[in-house]
Amino acid sequence: MFTIHNQNNNNLDMLRNITAPGVAGKDLEIGTYYHLQSPFVLQFTTYHPDNEEQHLLFTSMSPDNIIYSSSSASEVAQSLSGRLHQHDFYELLFVVDGTLYQNIENRRHLYIPGSGCLLNKNVRHKEEYSTDFRVIFFQFSDYFIKDIFSALSMNYFQAEREHKQTQMERFLQQNITNSGHTGKNYIDFIPTKDAEWTIQNVHSIFEQITKELLSPQFGSSASVTALFFKLFHLLDQPEYYQTIPVKIGTDAENRLFREITLLMEKSDGRIPRHELEVRLHYSGDYLNKIVKKYTGLAIYDYGMTFCMKKASFFLRHTDMTVNEIALKLGFTNRTHFYKTFQKAFACTPSEYRKTYRADR
Repeated sequence: MFTIHNQNNNNLDMLRNITAPGVAGKDLEIGTYYHLQSPFVLQFTTYHPDNEEQHLLFTSMSPDNIIYSSSSASEVAQSLSGRLHQHDFYELLFVVDGTLYQNIENRRHLYIPGSGCLLNKNVRHKEEYSTDFRVIFFQFSDYFIKDIFSALSMNYFQAEREHKQTQMERFLQQNITNSGHTGKNYIDFIPTKDAEWTIQNVHSIFEQITKELLSPQFGSSASVTALFFKLFHLLDQPEYYQTIPVKIGTDAENRLFREITLLMEKSDGRIPRHELEVRLHYSGDYLNKIVKKYTGLAIYDYGMTFCMKKASFFLRHTDMTVNEIALKLGFTNRTHFYKTFQKAFACTPSEYRKTYRADR
């Protein structure tokens, strides 16, 4: 039994993240990482810059929940100011109407009607809410994809046995077979002709998935699996789509960035640059170049995201004073700590603690 919610501008977490029910944000103010609790989520997002009252219309559907929401221009402006984010699920974006700009690893991409992209779990990105658009997001977990691939063994028909692996299948299989995969890659889907035809047919598949979510019954899971296969096949048709796999950085750069991130996590972002040089055996300039490439931030600023994350944890879960927290995190200058915190969270540490504890 799933739950249906109607939301009118009162779900700040959802507005900040533009994610679905079952998607919980970690450290929402820094906006770095999101978690998917459902096997898959289907979202319909409509953005109207000229409509002040219904600036953003949002429908999110999973096997467990359905949420409808609308937001005004002022609420959208307040809630969508986060940095690039990433998540523990795959995300397929498809543009139905209008145009959408998306920042992928600090590079700006334009998606037109009929186009889209499939992002792996390591790619940092952020949608821009500046143009009029209607977009579908399909978000799905590792175990959903593993179930999908296990269903491929039921090939009773000759046409199924002759099926050639699609670009999407290769992409997903390569990502899920390596649990320690740190590479950043995605696929762009560009319509080669007759965008209207592709929009109608892709949209038709999502409409059929929607019907299963609205009226689930015995066999609905199998129906969704079959529809997902159809989507794989449609987006891999060269007469309608050009599929462009994109890999960001080399394997060596990916591993190095992961090592930098692990050291940042262990030190709450307060590891000095010279210690990174000693631990990783690379010059500070090169390490800074790698961090800049993957986050758009200098090493110090990247470290501060981890530091402020820990500061927010202390404010939420301990009774330490603000001064004690600042000292524990290596700040000898109280004013510096306040300024850094306000830059990350748009409020003072005391205001943050008050707001959080009022919500508990």
